[in-house]
Amino acid sequence: MNSIKAIIVEDEIAASKNLINLLYQENPEIEIIEVLDSVKSSVQYFSKYTDFDLIFMDIHLGDGICFEIFEEIELNTPIIFTTAYDQYAIEAFKINSLYYILKPIREKELMNAIAKFKKNAHILEQKQFNLLLKSLKTSKQKYHTSFLIPNRGDIIPVKVKDFAFFYIKMGVVRGITFSQTSFTMDKKIQELEKELNPELFYRVNRQFIINREAVGKINYPFYGKIKVTVTPEIDDSIIISKAKAKDFKNWLMIN
Repeated sequence: MNSIKAIIVEDEIAASKNLINLLYQENPEIEIIEVLDSVKSSVQYFSKYTDFDLIFMDIHLGDGICFEIFEEIELNTPIIFTTAYDQYAIEAFKINSLYYILKPIREKELMNAIAKFKKNAHILEQKQFNLLLKSLKTSKQKYHTSFLIPNRGDIIPVKVKDFAFFYIKMGVVRGITFSQTSFTMDKKIQELEKELNPELFYRVNRQFIINREAVGKINYPFYGKIKVTVTPEIDDSIIISKAKAKDFKNWLMIN
């Protein structure tokens, strides 16, 4: 393959510029012919043009999730997905011989993805692509928007977005709302993690899952770890390990 005509779908200007710089450093044969920044503009562009070989596509766009693009149009072009989260059926990417890069994008990972594309572009099957999309659509629809919680003999619905954080103590999982109401959850913390939208909630350690909107401030008490202060306040210290600190900060900066 002498030349690779590529499209970038990315709503963050800094992220698209960084990707372009990384691509041009090691791949002079790649030509970026268009940068799109939304679901709407992508649908409009891909409906009219097909003269490109590869698409770099961010999963989270300003006006929605990139998978909505495929509900409007059919694309047969190989795609390298980029995402700050690993919840979007990453195993499906591997199984179906497609490509993903976990943000922040590292040059080595980008080069490996492009090398794999060059090697396998001629055998990419539409059937595999459709299976992946089906898996991803299923994945994005599974997150709860409310919980039905037993309370003094009644069952009441509580919206997920109203919870500031969930935590486990003495074997009991509790959910604390922004209005400082405490609910006992009939779920394990691991189950909650799978049922909560990763755009809104982050499991900072074995004990806590916190809402993005509950984060008040962070500081560094020792050895690269992070201490998080949340609203409403809680007596327990919320500590994030050094290994997860960078990923947590990247999560905070998304949206």
